[in-house]
Amino acid sequence: MKILLTLDYELFFGTQTGSTEHSIIRPTEQLMQMAQALGIPLVFFVDVAYLLALKREMRKSPQLARDYDAVCKQIQALGHAGHEIQLHIHSHWEDCEWSSGSWQMDTRRYRLHDFPEDEIVRLCKVYSDELRNIAGPDHVFAYRAGGWVVQPFEKISAALAAVNVRIDSSVFPGGTADANEHRFDFRAAPSHGHWRFSNDPTQPDPSGQFLEVPISSTAVPPSFFWRLAWHKKLGGATARQFGDGRAIGPGKSDMIRKLSRASHSVVSMDGFKSSMLETAHRQYERAGASELVVIGHPKALSPYSMVKLQRFLTEQRCRNTVGYRPYLAELL
Repeated sequence: MKILLTLDYELFFGTQTGSTEHSIIRPTEQLMQMAQALGIPLVFFVDVAYLLALKREMRKSPQLARDYDAVCKQIQALGHAGHEIQLHIHSHWEDCEWSSGSWQMDTRRYRLHDFPEDEIVRLCKVYSDELRNIAGPDHVFAYRAGGWVVQPFEKISAALAAVNVRIDSSVFPGGTADANEHRFDFRAAPSHGHWRFSNDPTQPDPSGQFLEVPISSTAVPPSFFWRLAWHKKLGGATARQFGDGRAIGPGKSDMIRKLSRASHSVVSMDGFKSSMLETAHRQYERAGASELVVIGHPKALSPYSMVKLQRFLTEQRCRNTVGYRPYLAELL
């Protein structure tokens, strides 16, 4: 079974965005050191809309210019070290500005779908060009939607195809959310494996021009989220995330659902969720799955999760760790 270790490379999106240094650069350096020691590739889905916001606003602050330079240098270093750089879009950055020493966040257009279709085509072209100019032409052929909001796919499919991005890795089987800016429904997706698709990434289509390589997921009881909350509050320094910002919490209805009945969660290397890695791997092996796709965020890693991840990566699993490049052959 292949293992893909994927990271969403981004800031936080609420009123406390965190700093580039602590939420992106430093934790990614730790990941690079670990990956080099183990000889494994990682995949970074880079929130390129944030990069362009830095470029657009850097005239207002020397710090933004330093942040842009640091991120570009790190992306180049990741590519040179053999890691993949892929496309991640949080389009609300189009509406954010730097003022009075901080980002003034406007997430009303959090979903790429909130833009007209001709604007989506333009944005995907600008974003993919920017990222390829930084990372190199061999990168940027896979996509992960910001907040997993990839539906309805037909509204963004032409834009992705136009920039030669034909692999998606946004779906996690069983997942669902119904907040205003953050909604998706992956309950119809197959439980394991990967598949070609056309207009709906949860519906396999052998003749489809796109390939879905879903994020792995697992069913979790309500007690898991109670334990997660306990870990954050009482876990001490090892439980503290590296990022110095604060995440936007789930919608009220989503939180009630998670705390009251079983739900599906991504298989993650972040924080306390990293405690699920071993169990999820065994479940996927027993099911005969072709891959285990693990998601993470540099900003949400912690000393606890780094230890869990390193213990998870046995010699055999390191040999089986890949990126998305091998999947391109399935689209020929």
